[in-house]
Amino acid sequence: MSEAKVSGHFLDAPGGRLAVVLWEPLERVTRRFAALYIPPFGDEMNKSRRMAAVQARAFAAAGGTVAIVDLGGTGDSSGDHAEATWEGWRDDVVVAWDWLTSRVETPVVLWGLRMGAMLAADIVDKSRADPAALVLWQPIASGRAFFNQFLRLANLRQRMGGAVAPGDAQSARKALAAGNVIEVAGYEVNPRLVAGADAVELAQLDIARCPVVLREVFPDDPPAISPFVANTVRQWRSAGAQVDAEAVNGPSFWISQEIAEAPRLVDATTSAILKRFSRQAGLVS
Repeated sequence: MSEAKVSGHFLDAPGGRLAVVLWEPLERVTRRFAALYIPPFGDEMNKSRRMAAVQARAFAAAGGTVAIVDLGGTGDSSGDHAEATWEGWRDDVVVAWDWLTSRVETPVVLWGLRMGAMLAADIVDKSRADPAALVLWQPIASGRAFFNQFLRLANLRQRMGGAVAPGDAQSARKALAAGNVIEVAGYEVNPRLVAGADAVELAQLDIARCPVVLREVFPDDPPAISPFVANTVRQWRSAGAQVDAEAVNGPSFWISQEIAEAPRLVDATTSAILKRFSRQAGLVS
């Protein structure tokens, strides 16, 4: 039996049309919350689509309306990846946020994975959205560190594959600094996208007004929050933020060779959100 109603939508945004998949609870299910999902970067987005859908279905069964957006230049949204900028992606999220919040009468959370989690936190820091909670999956702690690794590993893969590498990470950085779009691992990358992400350090963002549910997956037992994210959590809590952070066992599905699922991540996330909004609605006995 289906646990959700699923529909596709296109939204008008400054950079073109945004593709959104909307998951809604069945009529018999009490509406308790809504969530806007921001996907990760590059191939991580493709690897994670299955998990995003699994979580959206679980949220819908628990009374959540979920919007999954493709940012400009990605997926089924209009525009080329080379045109994508950090500012443009922030604008895209705000468009999707305004659309979702206008459709529902429940509290709405902002939910992101990896770079999408960092983007979600950046939007809260910039006061571009006021979510009832911030759900962060495996958040990137530093935009600059992420792109340093991305540029370096992409070149390594090209060398291992026998192709001629376009240059090392330092050369790629110089090309970006000169305002050039570069191609890395099949993706054309805009210098304004990298510059915008480079400026974001997760621990330095002000998210104190928004409760945070942070979940990571770890293959070993017992699972543990990564050191960089643990440091971020400590700094956020010191600044007065309410952070529920937990690691669960599971595969690194966003980079795994085969499409993978992390059911414990879905269960832990659904439980945390359902507990929060069921209590607010007076539905917990």
